[in-house]
Amino acid sequence: MKHLVLPLLVLPLALSACSDPSPEPSASATPSLAPMVTESEAMASPVAPGASEAVSVTTAVFPEAMRGKWAMSPADCDPTTGADKGAVTIGEKSAKFYESVADLTNAKIATPTEVRAVFDYEGEGMKWQREASYKLEDGGKTLVLTEFAEDAPEGPRRHSRCK
Repeated sequence: MKHLVLPLLVLPLALSACSDPSPEPSASATPSLAPMVTESEAMASPVAPGASEAVSVTTAVFPEAMRGKWAMSPADCDPTTGADKGAVTIGEKSAKFYESVADLTNAKIATPTEVRAVFDYEGEGMKWQREASYKLEDGGKTLVLTEFAEDAPEGPRRHSRCK
């Protein structure tokens, strides 16, 4: 009886190996429910909610409302005193400090009230890169500058617009 069990167990496996596999359905037979997406759309970064006011980060510039001279103290607004070491002048694509300039190169966020980007700095014979955020607060009366790096000045720096 034991001799009959083994062939009975192997028989279904042998028969299935001889049969043709079921044909794959053609692409036209099973429509895809996935939306049609171009390669460039598939590679695009997702848009965050509320980002409709953002501009293209590849063409980012400082918004008009940020441009001009900003100071950490009232004395920074008067260059004749020599006490303007805390001033920053924002242009279209650069921020000029007392002894250095930061050129906007690789923006991550660019809205009418904030620019966060990697900047190319140059000053006192040196060059370096650093990520920084420039943000308008208090209805555009305050410019908050935060730099991100181990050697960056600590904490955000608040500036008021020079008159």
